[in-house]
Order: sequence, then C-alpha cells, then structure tokens
Amino acid sequence: MFWSINFWRKTLQDPASFWAMVAAITTVAIAWVAYRQLSDLARTNKSDFLYKLKKDFFTEETRRLVFLLENELLEFQSTEIPYFRILRPDNADTQNRVRELGITGDTVETGVIDDVLLGPLEDVGILLSRNLVSLEEAYEQFDSYVQLCAEDKAIGEYLAWSREGAEDEDVFDHFQSLYRKLELHGPRIRERKRKK
Repeated sequence: MFWSINFWRKTLQDPASFWAMVAAITTVAIAWVAYRQLSDLARTNKSDFLYKLKKDFFTEETRRLVFLLENELLEFQSTEIPYFRILRPDNADTQNRVRELGITGDTVETGVIDDVLLGPLEDVGILLSRNLVSLEEAYEQFDSYVQLCAEDKAIGEYLAWSREGAEDEDVFDHFQSLYRKLELHGPRIRERKRKK
C-alpha cells in the first residue's frame, strides 16, 4: 500500500510521467469517442442503405407486377421462349385498376420478373446471409413481397422451370432461403412488435 502511494506521488511529481499519463488517458477518451461516432455512422449508413434498397425496389413497374400477382392475373407459359400471360379480369373494378396502373399488353417477359421482383428479393436474401441486414429489417421492409412472390402459383411454376437444368438447381436460392426464414421467424417478430 505504501509503495503504491509513493509510486503515484513520484509519478505525478515527475513531469515526463505525468504527461505520459495524461496522453494515455486522452488517447483512451478519444478512442472511446471515435468508437461511438463510428458506430453511430455505421447505423446511419445501414439505415440509408436499406432506404435506398427499398426505394429502388418500389418503382411503377413493381407496383404493376405486384398488382398482377395480388389479383392472380399472371399465368406462366413454359414455351420455347417462356413468358407470363396477363389474364384479363372479369371484375369491373379490377379492370379499371388495370387501366389506371397503365398495364398494357398481354404478356410479361420473364426477364422483367427477374429484374423487378425476384432479383431484388434475391439480393435481400444474399445481404441477409452475409449479415449485412438483419432478419427483422428484411421482415419490416420486404416480408409481404417475399410471401406474395413465393406463394404465387405462376411464380412457383417459373421458379421450378428455372431450376430444371443440372447447373440451375440454385437459381434464386437466396430468395427461397429468405422466404423460409421469414416464414419461420415472422410470427416471433410480429409477436415482439405487438408487445412494444
């Protein structure tokens, strides 16, 4: 005990030791402030990234395709050049909505479905598998769209057709993994949100 007191008294009286101690304490304080600021910046960047991802996903074309899926107006055609046929609705309200959304033509190319719906959702699955987004974030932003696509008959037929080749068994596998994870953990996430 006596040695400890003497050590500190000598350290504080020796200018070189005193300034070395002040520099060490200052360095620790600066490191702590930098860590806090960098973690705040990382959270802000992640939020900004999710916002941009969602903004890029929600286009006019996406809205049109989601409407067609919600109303079961797409039918997959596995011809030599596959495509989706747009079914014409019987309901007058649905017909009006088709016109309002500017849905024209009788078909949708599979590439459009890939680029506008399945591709971005595959990207979310990849980001989730690499822990760049959390399951809760994926749920909040994309759950309803993942479920809509994964449970649609025409999309299911297209995915099955896409995986027929020997080298194609992993086509949109991150999308399928995302769907399974959201199906499994979605009820727990919803329950936790209700309790808040």
